[in-house]
Amino acid sequence: MGAISLNPGFVLIAAAFLMLAAPKSVRAPLMAGAAALSMWLLLDNEFGAASAVAQMGLSVVLLNLDALNRVFGIGFLIALVLLAIYTSGRRNRLEDAAITLLAGGAVSALFVGDLVSFVAALALAGLSATWLLFVAPVAGAAGAGARLLIWHGLEGLLFLVGVAFHISAGAENSVFKQLDIASLGGGFIFAALMIRVGAPFAHVWLKDAIGHASGAGAVALAVFSSTLGVYALARLFPAEPALIFVGAAMTVLGLIYAAAEDDLRRSAAYVLTAQMGVCVALIGDGSPLARAASQAHVFSLTFAFSLLLMAHGAIIERHGASALSGLRGLARGMPVTSLLLLCGGLSVAGMPGFASYVSYAVALAAVGDWEQRLLWTLLIVNSAALIVILIIRPASVVYVATDSAPPHQAAIFPMMLGMSLSAFFCIAVGFNPHWLYQLMPTELAFSPYTFDRLAPALEAIGAAALTYLALRLVRFAPTEKAQALLDMDVFYRGPVSGAGRWAGIVLLRLYGAWQVAFDRVAVAAGALLARAARACDLPYKDSLAGAVLLVATAGILLIICLSWR
Repeated sequence: MGAISLNPGFVLIAAAFLMLAAPKSVRAPLMAGAAALSMWLLLDNEFGAASAVAQMGLSVVLLNLDALNRVFGIGFLIALVLLAIYTSGRRNRLEDAAITLLAGGAVSALFVGDLVSFVAALALAGLSATWLLFVAPVAGAAGAGARLLIWHGLEGLLFLVGVAFHISAGAENSVFKQLDIASLGGGFIFAALMIRVGAPFAHVWLKDAIGHASGAGAVALAVFSSTLGVYALARLFPAEPALIFVGAAMTVLGLIYAAAEDDLRRSAAYVLTAQMGVCVALIGDGSPLARAASQAHVFSLTFAFSLLLMAHGAIIERHGASALSGLRGLARGMPVTSLLLLCGGLSVAGMPGFASYVSYAVALAAVGDWEQRLLWTLLIVNSAALIVILIIRPASVVYVATDSAPPHQAAIFPMMLGMSLSAFFCIAVGFNPHWLYQLMPTELAFSPYTFDRLAPALEAIGAAALTYLALRLVRFAPTEKAQALLDMDVFYRGPVSGAGRWAGIVLLRLYGAWQVAFDRVAVAAGALLARAARACDLPYKDSLAGAVLLVATAGILLIICLSWR
């Protein structure tokens, strides 16, 4: 076996290309089998660098394993197995290959040990994400794929410039070394990671991509895209104070838009931005407990968002849309899917008994000091607001009584099985958190279900629920209705896009005018040269030319005569 096969992500990349030629009955087992083989390669290796080669004077480390990338890798690979089960009931060869290639790029990026390979794996994951949208059978997906390609192109350019400056300054080509945000190379790499995690002004790509992907594609984008940026920040910029403010802004922005969004999937994308903001802020805090909480929270959210977006995909499969205002009485036609939808919401929101609560409790303990009271308050408000956004609002629509009972439209069995297994992981980790704590790079001896930790969470959740219900009773709370929210992409698609088109038209016209002027000058110069050539062909046509020729000939003869002497 060559050294290149040691990276678990390379197995998934090879499986993605094999999937293009595999029949439908083989693709799901191939995806799950590749994930299982990758898991074996991950767990079979000891911590440390397992393989390295020298290329162009740089050390290229194909596999470097430690506790941090192990916990991310385990979460990614389990999620891929769940996706394989979830997608086994539909026919889309290209999307299956794109999902597997996206997972392969993300897992490869986790386990490489040098910046050049890390950027290459991130680029592969970005291209796979755009391919996932181009092949999605959803209206508007191709346009979203083109916009995502622009975002990932900008991210890749920033990465390349940052790595070039970093290496040219004599720094090590290692992804396991902390970078300085004040340096030129570190600043460019930090800016690229802000795009990846969906920081303010760049957060719209995640909402746009998830909103136009298929049910399975939305899960893959949520699991393998922005979470990879959180890993990179934890690796390259731990304890960076700027991340606290970036994460807080992501959380506030995500909550505001998630509360106002009518489409369930776009709302879930904003919720993902808010929760990734929590993880980013914890990385910026920098304490060992905060870093462990961030990693545990990403692991828990992997299964929580898998369940939530799988439920959205099942609803779209039967109803053709996921607008909350159009799902009145959904529970009568899809009772199990509706229950799993709320289960996913509870898990994402951090309700006690679910996986994200046990990581959220560690986060609250990490920022429980008086000096960090604002961040602690933000985390409490985030969990309470998500209960309203993901539980109370959908429940008040899907469980409402309707005049006519909708037909029974249960999701197909593979979708139900994928959602059920995702729910199992959410609940199993929630009731047995020590399994998760043992995976953390920082050893945790933590009890999340003590009274002093349960009480603040339950009080905030209860207060938020009662406040929303009271506002709804007096009809002061906004009702669910189809509406178009104005976000930063309106600016990008409006003034920026218009300015780009205007600049392109002006440049094309300037280029056309320059071509016409050049053609005219060329024609005039050609005519002048033609006249000169014709004059040389007829040297005796006019007297002046003859006189000049006579004088020149006499001069030449005089020079010859003088040279003989």
